[in-house]
Amino acid sequence: MQPRTSFLARLAALVSAALVALTLASSSSAATREPMSVALAALHGSGGEAEPVAHPSSAALRALESGTAQHIAIGGDEVKVTSSYYGTEQMDAVAAVLRGLDHGPELSELSVYLATPAEIEEICGATVVACYLPAKMEMVVSGEERPVAGVPWEFAIAHEYGHHIANTQRGDLLSPLQSGTIRWATYERVCQFTRRHDLYPGDQGNHYWEDPEEAFAESYAHLTDPSARVSWQYTALLQPTAASLAKIRQDLSRPWNGPVSSTVGGTLAEPSTAAPAHLVAGDAQAGIDSASVVGAPPWIAEQVITTPLDGTVSVSLQAPAGADFAVALRDSESGRVVSQGTTGEGGSTEISYGNCGHASLRLEVRSLHGGGPFQATVVKP
Repeated sequence: MQPRTSFLARLAALVSAALVALTLASSSSAATREPMSVALAALHGSGGEAEPVAHPSSAALRALESGTAQHIAIGGDEVKVTSSYYGTEQMDAVAAVLRGLDHGPELSELSVYLATPAEIEEICGATVVACYLPAKMEMVVSGEERPVAGVPWEFAIAHEYGHHIANTQRGDLLSPLQSGTIRWATYERVCQFTRRHDLYPGDQGNHYWEDPEEAFAESYAHLTDPSARVSWQYTALLQPTAASLAKIRQDLSRPWNGPVSSTVGGTLAEPSTAAPAHLVAGDAQAGIDSASVVGAPPWIAEQVITTPLDGTVSVSLQAPAGADFAVALRDSESGRVVSQGTTGEGGSTEISYGNCGHASLRLEVRSLHGGGPFQATVVKP
C-alpha cells in the first residue's frame, strides 16, 4: 500500500477562518484527515479542489514527545497521552472522549499527542489542524476543547479514531486504511464502485469526496456521536445507514482474522467421448452429489460456495493418479467462468479469483480424462 497523509487545513485563500482536510502520498508513513468543516462543505459545493500541504513529520513528533507523558487506563487498556504543553486536565479530557468511543483491543495500540496550534503546524504541516500517522499509530490532536468550523472537538477525535480502527484491521483486496473495514466495505460495495470509478480509495486530492477511507472514518464518528449534527458531505453512495453502522460494530466486536478453508470431495466417472475438452460458460452442471441433479452427467460435479465477504477465493484440486480433471469457479448468476485450471499429469492444480461483489460462486469439477475420487480445498474470506 502506498502510504499517505491527510489533514483538516485552513482555506485561508477562500475563507479566512475556514478549514479543509487534505492528503498527500508519503513514502514513510500514512496519516488521515479530520472530518468535514463548514468551509470545506462550501468548497465542495463550489466544485473546488483542496491544495496540497507539507507531509507530516515523524521526526518533529519524536522531538516533541520528550514532554510530559501519562499512561491512562481506559477499561482494561492503557493509552499513552503525551504533551509538551498541556497537563493532566487536558490529557484526562482526551481520555474521557476515547473512553466513550466504541472500540476493541486496538485501543491499546493508540498513542495521542496533545499539541498547540504551532506544534500541529510543525508536525503535520502548515495550516493543518490535526493528523494521524499509521506507522506510529498515533494521533496528533488539539489540546483545546473547542469546535472547529462547527465540528465538535469530540467528533473530530472520533473521526481520527475511525482511521486508527481501519489501520489496525486486516484486509484482502484493499487495505482497510484505504477502503474501510472488511464487512463495512463489502456491504457498501466499495470494491464494485471502485472498479466502476465511482470511488477512489486513497485518493484524497481530486477525489477526496469519493475516498472510502474518509467516508468510513466519518461514518464511525457518526456511529459514536450521532447527536453531533455534522452534515454528511461525502459521496451519497456511502452515506451511513443503520445497516452500514451495524457492520462497523461487527468489525469492532469481531475483527476479521483472515481467510477460512473448507474441503469438498466426490467421485467422477470417466467422461464419454461426447464430453467437451474445455470449460466454457453454459456447460452442463451437476452437484458434488451428482445424483441430486436430474440428468447431470457423472463426470461433472458442482457445489455453491458462499462468499459473504469480498476477497480472494482460491481452490486447490487434487485428482486421482492418471486422470486429468478441470476445476472452475463460475459466476453463480450468469454461469460465466471467472477462474479455471486443469490438473494434467501433476494430479493437482490451484486457481484463485479476486471476488468483488458476488455473494456466492459455483465450484465446478469435471473429468477430462479418467475418473475417480477428488478433493478440493476452498479458501475464502
